[in-house]
Amino acid sequence: MLECIPNISEGNNAEFISALGQVISSVEGVRLLNVDSGKAANRTVYTFVGNPQAVVDAAFAMYEFAAKHLNMRTHKGTHPRAGIVDVCPLVPLNGMTMSEANEYALQLAQRVSAELHIPVYLYEHSAKYEHRTRLEQIRAGEYEGFAQKMQLPQWKPDFGEAVFNENTGITVIGVRKFLLAYNVNLTTKDVEIARKIAGVIREFRKKGLLRGVKAIGWYIEDFDMVQVSTNITDFEKTSLYAVFKTIQQLAQEYGCTVCGSEVIGLIPREALEQAGEEILRDFPQLALSPVQVAIDVLGLNTIKPFDETFILD
Repeated sequence: MLECIPNISEGNNAEFISALGQVISSVEGVRLLNVDSGKAANRTVYTFVGNPQAVVDAAFAMYEFAAKHLNMRTHKGTHPRAGIVDVCPLVPLNGMTMSEANEYALQLAQRVSAELHIPVYLYEHSAKYEHRTRLEQIRAGEYEGFAQKMQLPQWKPDFGEAVFNENTGITVIGVRKFLLAYNVNLTTKDVEIARKIAGVIREFRKKGLLRGVKAIGWYIEDFDMVQVSTNITDFEKTSLYAVFKTIQQLAQEYGCTVCGSEVIGLIPREALEQAGEEILRDFPQLALSPVQVAIDVLGLNTIKPFDETFILD
């Protein structure tokens, strides 16, 4: 089984968001599990799984549909981005290896570049060069800076010519480990506090408080909320609770605190159990299961109801 979690640069057009979901789910052998849109970020994350070839076919159909209906020239949003399909991660499941999944990533990259003329960069396990392994390395400069950036020898696309497509921008494709998209809410409207906390905690060049954590600070108009938005690339090294607790401690230094958090997309039950067990060590008086403790103490129901059907067993 293969999981695909594309991030699309459109979060406001409900008709398009629904139609793209139908394009994905119409491919036989694919199941669309989740669609998560943010208006302020102007971004939608789709999550779908299936047999590997079907997933690649659905992903290509998604790219094709997006290329026909979106135009990066007019895109504005709070989330960093460089293309209509900003990033398209593939995650192997059910015993599939990273190397096996990579063959499908390369197939998808070749089709997207050859048939849709979208320059493709490979990242994470699929990366060919160390200086462009991480998404933030590739996306630096964003859409507005890429026409110039891709003319540099070290930034030639992995697939496609170094010709900037103004309509679509570029895209990043690659195989990665299961990642937790986890956002922590702050009781402040000062987005600079969130950005400072993100800068302290994120792992970059072996600096930062938390291993395997990427972080940015932003204000989400949809919820009138400032958040520290994180990607936890290895929850066995750094748990949800470790991220929550560290942000809570740092927030107090700036005169605020945390007020719940949210998980975007799927989450392994193991990650919730791990967080819950760590919380119970701090608060042994809580008479709940580890999963329920994690949901309650981390405030995963604060912004919107936490959907337990998105827990992966």
